[in-house]
Amino acid sequence: MHDMVIAGFFVLLFILLILYFIKPNSKRFKGFPMPFFAHRGLHGDGIPENSIAAFRKARQKGLGVELDVRLTLDNKLVVFHDDDLKRLCGEPYSVEQLKYDDLKKFSLSGTEEKIPLFEEVLKVLEGMPVICEIKSLPGDAVGEVCEAVCRHIAEYNGFVCIESFNPYVVQWFAKNRPDLIRGQLSMNFMPTKKALPVIQAFLMTNLLVNVLGRPDFIAYRHTDDSVGFFLCRKIFKPVCAAWTICSEKEKKAANLKYQAIIFEKFHPSHDDLSNARGV
Repeated sequence: MHDMVIAGFFVLLFILLILYFIKPNSKRFKGFPMPFFAHRGLHGDGIPENSIAAFRKARQKGLGVELDVRLTLDNKLVVFHDDDLKRLCGEPYSVEQLKYDDLKKFSLSGTEEKIPLFEEVLKVLEGMPVICEIKSLPGDAVGEVCEAVCRHIAEYNGFVCIESFNPYVVQWFAKNRPDLIRGQLSMNFMPTKKALPVIQAFLMTNLLVNVLGRPDFIAYRHTDDSVGFFLCRKIFKPVCAAWTICSEKEKKAANLKYQAIIFEKFHPSHDDLSNARGV
């Protein structure tokens, strides 16, 4: 009996420790101002992702956007997803290797669109809701890019929140700008082994990194799940965003456990948008 009591105590302690690590921020964040966010703008049909044209089209449709920001060599904050220019510009350089004047020489996906500055995009969006993903490589110092984001959104007349896969970005905002809504991005890293050591992959997959930044919301790949994400949803009930929804079928499935949808390759129906606006 004595051994069973001790074993039970350690099991309980382990469970409490897990809950402590996955706990998000307190329920100050009640939800996004709209449920639909165009992933990297409303792109497709000759309009590149993360381009001025993609954001202008999203604005015209009355949609929120999710976008990616990173710093150039001369510390300009640009809207661009990839670590390098190969996929979208056919060039071998990374964004961090080049000054912004050099980046402007390259076109996006063979169009006339260029890599935009974050400040240019904010002007185009005219106050529409923005989920800003801060791109940061493992081991990067995060202060500079986080401070740059804060400077640019200071006068934006609309909802802006930040999110990142890098938990140290989320932690920076928790410590330095706790007033801003912050989110932890994640997915199931275990089967993909996507550039992460096994321990880091396990911690990220199960949201055990929440202890660093206590995020206000969780953005998780909608096809994935984990024990940590399940427990976080069921016990703490944070606001959750699904990425990236690509069909009506996926949207209906995601509606069961997500309050916001980051989408591409399909458009929400007129009824969806009307309900989102309260029409």
